[in-house]
Amino acid sequence: MEKKGNFLRGALVLSIAGALSKILGAIYRIPLARLLGGEGMGLYQMAYPIYTTILALATAGVPVAISVLVSRKETQGYTGDSKKIFRISLIILFIFGILLTILVMLGAHFLANTVLHEPRAYYPILAVAPAIFFAGLMSVFRGYFQGHQWMIPTAVSQVLEQLFRVAAVIILAFILFPRGLEYAAAGATFGAVVGGAVGLIVLIIFYLRYKQLEVDKPRQLVYSGDKTSTLARDLVKLAIPVSFGAVVLPLVQVLDAIIVPGRLMAIQYTTSQATELYGQLSGMAAILIGLPTIFTISIATSLVPAISEALAQRDNKLLNNRMNYGLRAGMIISFPCAAGLYVLAFQICDLLYATPEAGIPLEVLAFSTVALAAFQLTSAGLQGIGRPEIAMRNLVVTGILKTIFNYSLTSIPMLNIKGAAIGTLLAFTIGSALNLYYLKRMTGMHYEMGRLIKLLLITISMGIAVKLSYSFLVASGLISSLSTLAAITIGMAIYGVLLFLFKEFDLDMVRKIVK
Repeated sequence: MEKKGNFLRGALVLSIAGALSKILGAIYRIPLARLLGGEGMGLYQMAYPIYTTILALATAGVPVAISVLVSRKETQGYTGDSKKIFRISLIILFIFGILLTILVMLGAHFLANTVLHEPRAYYPILAVAPAIFFAGLMSVFRGYFQGHQWMIPTAVSQVLEQLFRVAAVIILAFILFPRGLEYAAAGATFGAVVGGAVGLIVLIIFYLRYKQLEVDKPRQLVYSGDKTSTLARDLVKLAIPVSFGAVVLPLVQVLDAIIVPGRLMAIQYTTSQATELYGQLSGMAAILIGLPTIFTISIATSLVPAISEALAQRDNKLLNNRMNYGLRAGMIISFPCAAGLYVLAFQICDLLYATPEAGIPLEVLAFSTVALAAFQLTSAGLQGIGRPEIAMRNLVVTGILKTIFNYSLTSIPMLNIKGAAIGTLLAFTIGSALNLYYLKRMTGMHYEMGRLIKLLLITISMGIAVKLSYSFLVASGLISSLSTLAAITIGMAIYGVLLFLFKEFDLDMVRKIVK
């Protein structure tokens, strides 16, 4: 296995895979939303956060902890320790995965009736439960490969997992739709089980290939002398803060599934209307916000072992450069996405979902792409320097603020569903500011604010061009959907040209990526 030392290259590999996965995710959401409608998407979105909350609690910290420890041990020359870490993690997640899957299946009635107050959510929760087992084992393999800064197994498994998941979602939802919305939603959630099984098989194949390479080119395993229990304790110490931090967002989504429809009904919306509006927010608008974050998540994933490696080498300049490169790359992606989603919010929702009113929450959520990107990247920096508890604490603060804001703002009649979108934006803006502060305090980083301001001005210019292009094309007689696609294409071209003109994406960055 060739070690990929350049984290930007690893980020590029994951970004391409993530882009393909998100494109597939966006594609399946369109026919699914058209099939199930706002109410059906509301049921789907009520069940899914239950799964992601438990999954995050059990597994989210595992790939981060493994990648940090493996990267650290490999840098120190203790090749045998990294293998022990892998075996320990695999045993732990195998046992946890089985237990949690059984618990979710047994508790599906309680979650649907008592927690969500929606009995129809029972079957979607039951259907998604086995995915926890497969996802847990996948997290171990991915963390091990990422610790060696080899991102291809994660990328390939991610794409194939999503491909089979999307196919299963559409096929099962379509087949079960005649039986009722709850059965169709259950078919859709079971897609995660199919995708997880395929993704795990792919990772096992990569691991067997890696083992064969070791047989062909054997290397001496060096051990630090640390006991297995010590390595397990180090793993848990790193994984728990990240896992508890990662569980905050899915848990907040569960609270949103309770709070947002409830607050809407408190201002005289019917149950069906409240579920539909929640579906537009979480099942349509929020999905579009998730598209650009796949690139920033990929950068953040590569950033963790890269920062850890720089820290192990005691190279503060390298650490500072890698963190700034990560932030710069993340903002190059998130700034134009925020502008485009804001300027064409209604047109994009009409194009994709035939539901232009989903643009109401999307207009506000659009700016969350920047806040989310900053939060993800700075959290990765904190995890890389071995301080995941700070990232966890700031995420908890963010989750609490989001819940408070959503409860307060959604109940204002003038805002209604837009209030929940505003709450998300405010909470993550504050959380990002906290992360930036602590990262600077812990590492003495110097942020490249001048370059970020330049990127912002380039983005504003692009946004104006997109708005004018769309208005001109519609006025010329071109239908709205084609005008939207054309305006997006024009915006991307203008943005790319401006980046090169102002040297914010230059040949030096390209060389660093492909070197």
